[in-house]
Amino acid sequence: MRRVGPVLAVLLTLLAVTSVVAAEEAPATAEAPTADDATRWPYALPFLADAAVKRGYELPLPRGVSGIFYYVERDIEITDIRVGIDGAPLRSASKFLDLGSTSHVSVALARFDVWLLPFLDVYGLLGYVSNSTTTRGTATIPTIGPGPGTRTFTLSATTDLHGFVGGAGLTLAGGYRQFFAMGDVNYSQTDIGFDDKFRALIGSVRVGWNGKIQEVPVRLWVGGMYWGTKSTAKASVDVPNVGRVSFEADQGPVNPLNATVGGSVTLFRRWDAFVEYGFNGKDVQAISAGLTFRF
Repeated sequence: MRRVGPVLAVLLTLLAVTSVVAAEEAPATAEAPTADDATRWPYALPFLADAAVKRGYELPLPRGVSGIFYYVERDIEITDIRVGIDGAPLRSASKFLDLGSTSHVSVALARFDVWLLPFLDVYGLLGYVSNSTTTRGTATIPTIGPGPGTRTFTLSATTDLHGFVGGAGLTLAGGYRQFFAMGDVNYSQTDIGFDDKFRALIGSVRVGWNGKIQEVPVRLWVGGMYWGTKSTAKASVDVPNVGRVSFEADQGPVNPLNATVGGSVTLFRRWDAFVEYGFNGKDVQAISAGLTFRF
């Protein structure tokens, strides 16, 4: 939770553009409104907005800039490890190792989104990630000597990795009266020091209620999320008295599915704040929160 610099930068930017946007929306003339003005959407986006407004739908302002913080803790399964020394072909060492990890990830994100259609929102992401992983397990190796035998010992290590993440995604949304449903998918790449970037494809669905509490617009939802984050970590390190050691580790979440509950509130029409909690009753604890300025 220490990496919140990008979020603060985004919030300062939002405050700076508030007055500019308000000036852009000032009426150019003092002409009396016509009957069509009541159902005419005053922005270029989203496309088909006038048709949606005429049917009684209330649309969000088309563009948004957000600061988001995300924290997730989950177990990671390592399915295979391959090792090679001084350029030798990599060979599996999994029969000697039984490893598992617990990952703690904090991400600070800046997000820009735009509604292209009343039901389609697209967005880009840029941020900074901090990953602390504790790996535990056992290693079994043959004993040295004339007779057969093995020796087993435990392993434990913690690694702290940091780097940048970027990605893009889209959201499909629809509703009936005060109820809504939405699906979201995004793709991202993270560079935290391995030879290859980590790639993730994350999908989610949510259903909920959209209404007002004390005249304040509020949305409450439940849903589910799938983490397509299986990947192969590759790196090479110089080990004293051994040589250049290269390794590959196939890893991914033990349980890629989790449930979500969350809510958001609109403040002064332009500001949206949200919080969401993710869990699966086994190994996942996740929380995200953010603030969006719409214009």
